[in-house]
Amino acid sequence: MRFLLIIFLMMFSLFTTVRGQEKIECEGIVNAIKNAQVTDLSTYLANTVECDMFGKSNVYSKAQAIQVMKDFFTQNKPKQFTVNHQGGQGETKFFIGTYKTITGKKYRISCTVKQEIGKTDVIQQIRIEDYPENQS
Repeated sequence: MRFLLIIFLMMFSLFTTVRGQEKIECEGIVNAIKNAQVTDLSTYLANTVECDMFGKSNVYSKAQAIQVMKDFFTQNKPKQFTVNHQGGQGETKFFIGTYKTITGKKYRISCTVKQEIGKTDVIQQIRIEDYPENQS
């Protein structure tokens, strides 16, 4: 019994260590958002991108999506962007993060990303949602 307990504790310790060092997927995209770098972000945008901003959804051309993100970043200077959750299956990945501004507002940003043949990760969808505390 003691032997099984030791094995269990070793396995649990190994699992939590590996999980804590989980690699951030889509690192270039995450860094572009973290630094509000529209130019860097634009290299990852698909030819058409679904943008859902504050509950209003539309499909934009790459040029239009760049302008939408530029406007968002201009109005919401970044302080911090933290990835809270990520996952995916096959060629499709996603991440969800918290974007904090220098004024204290917080937004939930999520991206759906697909790996296209011969290209890096390509953003298919960007969703930006307001945190309820911003509405008070």
